[in-house]
Amino acid sequence: MIRDVLERCERAGVAPLIGCLLFCGPLNARERRAPRGNPTLVLTSPAGERTVPVSDLAFVHFERLYYHRRAPRSEDARGNRMEIEDRRRECRCLRMQDWTKMKFKTIRQIEFIYPPDQPIARLRVTRRDGRVSELGADALHGASESFGPRFAATLDGQLREFPLILAEGESWPDERLTRLLLLRPPQKAPPPARRSKERKEPVRVLGQAEYSDRLQGR
Repeated sequence: MIRDVLERCERAGVAPLIGCLLFCGPLNARERRAPRGNPTLVLTSPAGERTVPVSDLAFVHFERLYYHRRAPRSEDARGNRMEIEDRRRECRCLRMQDWTKMKFKTIRQIEFIYPPDQPIARLRVTRRDGRVSELGADALHGASESFGPRFAATLDGQLREFPLILAEGESWPDERLTRLLLLRPPQKAPPPARRSKERKEPVRVLGQAEYSDRLQGR
């Protein structure tokens, strides 16, 4: 069917335009545009500070799972072995050690503090209702038994991860996530323009004599 349409359009001289529309349409539909200002990462480096809006922000944590597999007797006398998997999980929330969570939509902003002599960052969370709580990254899920929790987002066309707990021998990166703006205060709408009130002349009731004179054109 598409071939018939292109043949007809070629006779009319518009085939290149139709082909461009058919080719470009799906590509534009796949593009992911960042929300207008939300959420926004504030990154700090020795060169200064920059703000980057992102569309795929996620909190990443790892869940350690244990599997019992069958094994040959030559490998294990009981005929089984244990395998460990650190499964990556993502959510739009802060997941705690007890599996409770704070959804991103309930948080206004998160500030990050990186102690120079400690491998654990601290988070200062401000909720929508103004409540503020401070916690260490070791209070987040998976921090004690698996890989450290982190935030992940696509920046400059590449997936970037911002760790909150350092492994042994690691150091904090030069460019760090210092603030996460999840909900900015709404902008006040401009006041509506005042409409000028038109002055209406009062209605005057004509007497019978005056009404008769107007009818006769006097």
